[in-house]
Amino acid sequence: MRRLDDVAVMEDLDPSECRRLMATQGIGRVAFVVDGEPAVLPVSFAIFGEVVVFRTALGSTFDMLVRDTEVAFEVDQSDPAYHSGWSVVGRGTARGLEGQVDLDVLEDLPLRPWGLQIAPGWIGIALREVTGRRIVQVPPELARPR
Repeated sequence: MRRLDDVAVMEDLDPSECRRLMATQGIGRVAFVVDGEPAVLPVSFAIFGEVVVFRTALGSTFDMLVRDTEVAFEVDQSDPAYHSGWSVVGRGTARGLEGQVDLDVLEDLPLRPWGLQIAPGWIGIALREVTGRRIVQVPPELARPR
C-alpha cells in the first residue's frame, strides 16, 4: 500500500521487460520525419513475434512516409493517482509486410484499425533497439539519493 511520504524513483528497464510491457498495450505512437521535421501519430498495434505491426491505408500519405524508413515507436502507461507509470521506446525500420507474411495471419492479429481503409497496408517494425523507464513509488528509506 502506498504511504503519503513515498517518493518517486525512476528505474531503467531491460529490453526483455520493455518488450513484455509493450505487449500489454494496444495503442502506441510512431515517430517519423516529414519535410525534415519530427511527427508523431498514434496507431493501434499488435506484437507478432519480435515485430510491432500496425495498419495503414495503403498508398496514403502516412503509409508512404513511414514505409521503408527509420522510425521510433513509443508505448506507455501511467497512473496519475499514484504518480507511477512506464515508457518504452524502440527504433527500427518500418517495412511493408504485404507478400512477406500471409494475409490470413495478419488479419488474425488482435489489431483493429481506427478507420476503414479501402486497401489496408500492413507495416512491421523489427525493433533493433528498445529502451524504457519506469517510475515507481517507494518509501523514502528505500530511495537512493541521486
